[in-house]
Order: sequence, then structure tokens, then C-alpha cells
Amino acid sequence: MRSTGISTLRRLANIINGAINEIEAVYAAADISLPSLDAPFNPADPAEAPLQNPSVEAATLNIMAAAAQLSATVASPAVSALNASQAYHISACLRAASEVNVVEVLREAGPAGLHAKEIAAPSKTDPLLLARILRLLATHNIFREVTPNVFANNRISSVLDKGKPSKALFENRDERLTGTSGFAALVEAITDFNMKSVVMLADTMLDPKEGELGFNRAYGISGSLWDWLHRPDNVYEMQRFDLGMRGTAATESTDAIHKGFNWSGLPAGSVLVDVGGGIGHVSLAIAQKNPGLRVVVQDLEDTIKDSKIYWKENLPSQVESRMVDFQVHDFHTPQPVSNAAVFMLRYILHDWSDERVVKILRHLRDAAQPTTQLVVVDQVLVSASRIPDSGQETIPGSARASAPAPLLPNWGVGKAEAYCYDLSMHCLFGAAERTLEHFVEVFAKGGWKLVRVHHPEGSGISHIVGVPAQ
Repeated sequence: MRSTGISTLRRLANIINGAINEIEAVYAAADISLPSLDAPFNPADPAEAPLQNPSVEAATLNIMAAAAQLSATVASPAVSALNASQAYHISACLRAASEVNVVEVLREAGPAGLHAKEIAAPSKTDPLLLARILRLLATHNIFREVTPNVFANNRISSVLDKGKPSKALFENRDERLTGTSGFAALVEAITDFNMKSVVMLADTMLDPKEGELGFNRAYGISGSLWDWLHRPDNVYEMQRFDLGMRGTAATESTDAIHKGFNWSGLPAGSVLVDVGGGIGHVSLAIAQKNPGLRVVVQDLEDTIKDSKIYWKENLPSQVESRMVDFQVHDFHTPQPVSNAAVFMLRYILHDWSDERVVKILRHLRDAAQPTTQLVVVDQVLVSASRIPDSGQETIPGSARASAPAPLLPNWGVGKAEAYCYDLSMHCLFGAAERTLEHFVEVFAKGGWKLVRVHHPEGSGISHIVGVPAQ
């Protein structure tokens, strides 16, 4: 047993060392240095480009997984369990720092940093408490404590920068997130109603009530999150949620949508229906490279108004040539387009229960032609265990690489984000991120046959393709 334990440690260490060698070789070939954790993130820095190299991305994933598994192997299990039980402190402190615009205040202070008293002054918050908050975050490599009670931004904290002068953020709270990338909005939303809802997970399991989710228990209300966001007194929360959804782009490769389903293989004049497409930024990206496609963007009325503006600003040629149409449509009702080559649903199905998903898919099936394809752009979860072939590997493209032993086959902590989202979807919507087997099941119930899966390089999102079931 002892030799097996040593062997496991060495194998994990070898994975880390091999990954470091891979990263260093790429940077040596480019004759530049890896970006420093202590310096703010700068997307224009040439040193950032190698991190998008597929071999570096793979090496990074191995380091994340192996380092976490190595720590879990040697650390006291009681300490590991207690640390995990208190991880909510990191979430709470991250939101607190973002809400009082610490990142922007520190950006203006520069690399020397600022004392907690000065950081707290614009928000009129308690400087001692703020120092304690930032120290906890710095202990987890978010922010940097330069000297006692003096803090500065680092690579991780700086990605929360809203890109505005701190004075403007404090003067108009209602507009502090407008015009930003949306990433800070995403983090604030996750650490606000997401976290509050997930806290109620055990309560709703042990004392279930019909139709009640963690969100309902946390806020003491009935109805859905969507109902709550659209209340007149929640305009700010709705805006933050909407911007946060756009902020998810920061976690994806910008061209991932082109690396899966073959949009260019569709004949000129084919109709792509972007179902629940928001402002249609993804279908616009598709149209930019495939101008011969006719695009229909569908969403609710207020969103469609924004969509028209977005397309006029970013792809006016498609608007002027009438190659794009904008439809007010609720995907819970019958689908009005009957000549679609493709129905695309991006980040839609994970918001809904199986029952609602089947109804959504059935509406599309009823409007489909025999040649219509369904493209679901969503995450596909995999097991954390090494299991025999499930039979789903017969679906073209469904097979995907597993992490090298002794790592967890799904890369563990390296890809934990998807499993966190899964529980958030449950507590907020009664929904789920799904495995491939789960997708096969809901597709079939909705009248579709799952025939192909694409796993685009550089993205955690898959393109799941279906055709009308006979």
C-alpha cells in the first residue's frame, strides 16, 4: 500500500512536471515570459497569446487537475472537508469586493497598491472589515497584499474590472454595469442569488414542497426566477443578469461556434432560426462568415428591440439585404417558422426541466421539415469515474478524451465549473446540465434523434445535433 501511495504521488508530480515543460517550451519558442500572477491581466499583452495554444491549454488543464488531486491526496481529510465547507466565504467576499468597486479603485492606485482605509473611503465602508475581506481573497490568490493592509490588483482580481472610472461607478450605482464586458455582472449574479439559492439545496431535499426550488426557499416567494427578475423593483437585478449572460463570452473561445457544426455546409439561402437567441450575437457571428444564410432571431419583445439595434450596429449589410429577420416568439408556444434548415438553441435547454425541454423540442419537431437539423449548443457532463463503454460512443463525435490516470477522467477541479452550473440550474430553475445519455433521452421524447456531437476545441460547450425522428 505504501509503495502504491508513493507511486500515485510521483505520477501526479510527473503530470505536473510534464505540463510545465510543455508550457515553458511554448514560451521559450516565442521568446517571452509567462504572465505574472502578481500583475493585472492585460488581454493585449503578447504573453497572453500562447495560453490559447491547444498544447498549453491541455497542459494547464492537467496542472489544475493534478495539483488539486495531489493536495487532496496528502492533506488532512478533516482540513480538506472543513475548507470545502467554508468555500462560500470566498464567494461572499468576491461579491463584496466587486460591489464596492475595489478593483477599479486599485487600478487607479497602480501597482504599489492602496491602504484599506483609502480603498474603503469612496464606498464609506468599514476599512478594517474590507481589509479582512481582501486578505481572505489574497490568501486564495485573488488580489495581492503588498504590505500589511495595503492591497493591489493581481491577474485574477483584475478580470473583474468594469473598465470605468471609480468615481463614475460610485456616482451612479444603477448604471455601474452598463457598457461593461458583463464579466463582473456575471460574477456578482453568481455570488448573489445563485449562491443564496444553492444554500437551500439540503433544505429542499429534506423538506420538499411541490414546485419549490432553492430559489423560492431562499427568497420566500413563489413563482420562477424569471418572474422575480421582471418585477418592477428588480430592474437592476434584471440588467445585471442580462449583462452577466453576455459576460459568459469571457469564458469561451470567441470562434468556438465555428469549430463544431458545419455552418458553411448549409446551402445558400438556408434558414437558420436562432431560438431564444437573445440579441443574436452568436447567429450574427455565424452570418459574418456565412453571409448566404438567412437568419431568424427569436426572443421576447424587449430583447428583440435590442437585437435589431445590435445587428444594425454590427452587421448592417445583413439587415439592409433582409437576410436577417427578427421575431417576437416564446419557445414554449408553437414554432412559426416551418422552412428552417437549422433550429439552434444555445444555452436554452439547461434552463428548463425535462418536461419543459420535451415540450420545447416537440414544438420544433412539429414545425420541422424532414431535412431540418436541430443544433443544441450546451454543456455535456461526463462521469467522474472511469466506466466501460456506454454504447453512446456509437454516436459520431461523442467520444472525448479522458484525463490520464491517476487523474479523475473528467479532469476534476480543472472542469468543475460545469458541475457547479448543474446544481445552480437545479436550484434556480429545477433544470440541469445533462450527460449525453440524458440528451439522447429528452431528444427522443421531443421527437428528435441525436445523430452527432461536436466538441469544439477551446470551448467547454458542445454542439449536439439531432434530426427529426421517424
